[in-house]
Amino acid sequence: MQNSVKVKICGLTDIDNICKLLFLEPDYMGFIFYPKSPRYVVGRLNPDLLSVIPDTVKRTGVFVNQSEVEIRDAVKRFGLQAVQLHGHEKPRLCAQLRDMGVEILKAFHIEDDHDFESVWEYTEVVDYYLFDTKTEAYGGSGKGFDWNLILRQPLRTPWVLSGGIGPDNIVEAAQIGASMIDLNSCFESSPGIKDYDLLDQALTKIRKLA
Repeated sequence: MQNSVKVKICGLTDIDNICKLLFLEPDYMGFIFYPKSPRYVVGRLNPDLLSVIPDTVKRTGVFVNQSEVEIRDAVKRFGLQAVQLHGHEKPRLCAQLRDMGVEILKAFHIEDDHDFESVWEYTEVVDYYLFDTKTEAYGGSGKGFDWNLILRQPLRTPWVLSGGIGPDNIVEAAQIGASMIDLNSCFESSPGIKDYDLLDQALTKIRKLA
């Protein structure tokens, strides 16, 4: 999809749903490896089936405070091209995983009094910052945050906007200046199953902006 802003569809668990969504030509597809998530992919999706996804769509694994060994194993088993670290992972882990040749997206959970000083520690070891709403569930809540908190920051690293992006605000999300927008729970018919029609309509709106 040739747009100024990339699109990541996250939290996928069903191969038939994935195959259908490929017609929308997303830039990234996300798979959640956090066991407490209702979109936990292990045991629900055969890694071998992901070979249907072309290399132009980057397979992204989402991890929360998991060990380097666990993450490396998932990268190999599922053929991941990107790793999204959604917990309290340190810059050193980002650098070690990046040495595998995968892209690194480091999530930061934003609240009204967020201290962005912690963000700058990751500048040299990540490919993208990812800004999401702070919740106890580490994402997938469908809740948004005040995007102006990001726009006030001197960001020099590409960044991803996540959290509460849905059909009603996707145009605004695509125009805010993010390199990528992350679409998840607001486009679901049930946890882990995306609504094709809703996403088709949303991405059509974005294409018109290009």
